[in-house]
Amino acid sequence: MKVRAAFSWKGFAVELLSWLENNSLVTWVRESESLLGYTLYLAGHTIGMVCLLGPNLLIAARVLGLAPNLPLKPMTSFRPLMIAGAWITLVTGAVLFATAPVAYVKNAVFIVKVISLVAALFCVRSLWRELFGHADPDARPISAKARSLTWVSLLLWTIGVVAGRLTAYSLVVVFESLQAFLVLLTVVGIAALLVRLLSHRNPVERTTTFTIEIQPTPVKGVK
Repeated sequence: MKVRAAFSWKGFAVELLSWLENNSLVTWVRESESLLGYTLYLAGHTIGMVCLLGPNLLIAARVLGLAPNLPLKPMTSFRPLMIAGAWITLVTGAVLFATAPVAYVKNAVFIVKVISLVAALFCVRSLWRELFGHADPDARPISAKARSLTWVSLLLWTIGVVAGRLTAYSLVVVFESLQAFLVLLTVVGIAALLVRLLSHRNPVERTTTFTIEIQPTPVKGVK
């Protein structure tokens, strides 16, 4: 009677990741000193994130009232740029992941980065439908749902970017950086809350224009 060996998904995953890491093309990308190697994909990954995140910051500034005079309708032209940025980020990120897949899978900070960025993309998709699902987005007020989605997406983008930056560092540096980040986030939150409270307590009054009317007075003896 033949006994079949139990199939291990964990062992299969480890073998697959090891094969991917030792692939000749991936090895060249990882070890090559050429600008077309690791440096190119790292730069492309950064450029893709800029194309994806930049327009979102402009939309967030409009939705949250930081740029109230900024029209929303022309921002629909950013959609192709954001899609291109997402694909560049995905492709270059996959190549960078392949250079050390076993280490990345075991890195909790990297997992947090991936989850945060994926969740941020879903948030942006919902925000886009909420804002631009109408003929003229500037003709209607910003909804509470749009503001909530904007705040959540900004938080997720921040977590994803910070986690991505800390992926290459040790746990000691990660914990110290997270502490500093939380302190900074708390200070910014308190400052924003104080500014909002003060703006509601002391609303800016409209100033009336001061004008001087001058009428010519005839002088006697002068023609």
